[in-house]
Amino acid sequence: MTQALESHRARLAAGEIYNGLWMMSTSQELAKVGSAAGYDYVCLDMQHGFTRPTDVLRLTDAIRASGSALVTARVSANRFTEIGMLADAGVEAVIVPLVSNVAEAEAAVSALDYPSRGGDRSWGPTAELMHKAVQDTRDERPLLFVMIENKEGLANVEKICEVPGIDGVYVGPADLAFAVDALPGQPNDAHAEALVRIRTAADKAGIVPGIHCGDGTEAKVRKEQGFRFITSAGDIGAAGRAFREDLATARG
Repeated sequence: MTQALESHRARLAAGEIYNGLWMMSTSQELAKVGSAAGYDYVCLDMQHGFTRPTDVLRLTDAIRASGSALVTARVSANRFTEIGMLADAGVEAVIVPLVSNVAEAEAAVSALDYPSRGGDRSWGPTAELMHKAVQDTRDERPLLFVMIENKEGLANVEKICEVPGIDGVYVGPADLAFAVDALPGQPNDAHAEALVRIRTAADKAGIVPGIHCGDGTEAKVRKEQGFRFITSAGDIGAAGRAFREDLATARG
């Protein structure tokens, strides 16, 4: 895991654009297909998707089996035990939702860092016991993205981005729209200004600006706006679109 993670860390630090696949389902087959397709990361969604702790190891194995995608997961909430569980399972990047202030950002960092790095993480070599000999991993930790998606988080985004240990921010555009009294998917000046503010804060702090998108067309727009960690497809949505298009073609 270390070599792969350090490669991703170096690529992101160098400014590369990452396009990702979002996994709502627990399909090992789709996880393999997505990784094989060449996505830079594949994210398991434990907040709004169907992934549960018992699914994590088999899904991360599926992602690694067919490609070199950054193995990513979004926790359901900013909880110490859940964040640590994903790190123990060998997840390489963790996305934490609804981070509203510096204290919450620091709590997420502390959940990933061992005491040797100033954190509170408890050592549990789950993935190592499954795959290889146990080693000293005190200096290892996944990448950490915190989500900016509510009014308080937006108001504190500059301070959140400066918290040591935060590797990037990840925007939830729909919830951010609600935060600025807009409707998801509808053009809105306040929403556009909020996106610029978040991306600017990330750039200034030297961390990675990320955002959630529904398809490649939207992802291309966000790339042009300066975002670099961009979900450009979801497994269920992409499969549904492909099914409908293929059926329409078949029916002529």
